[in-house]
Amino acid sequence: MIPREKVEELVSAHAKLEEPTTGAIWINTDAAEVWLVEVIPTMADDDMAEEPTFFRPGVGFQFPLALIAGNRQSIEAALRRKPELARAVVAGTVVLDGGDTRPLVELAREVSRAA
Repeated sequence: MIPREKVEELVSAHAKLEEPTTGAIWINTDAAEVWLVEVIPTMADDDMAEEPTFFRPGVGFQFPLALIAGNRQSIEAALRRKPELARAVVAGTVVLDGGDTRPLVELAREVSRAA
């Protein structure tokens, strides 16, 4: 099991970057890797935002990471394209909300109900 504190530490570090994360949802898959959906407003639009980028463990964070990141509009479009991602977001845990994460969860609920 991946400790929530470690995920929160990682997200907190991402929120302090030059191009900070303003929202994050932890999708706890009970797998050995951490799945995060992060809103990064400065990212360019991405038609493939639902495709995770995989990172190997490092010194500061010892768990494999699958990161789905994009600006809010790209993440919204990804949720509409991928109902399974929407369901995972609904079941996930909001670990950072700078004002744009909860609306994503609401959209994910709508997509999940419609699917």
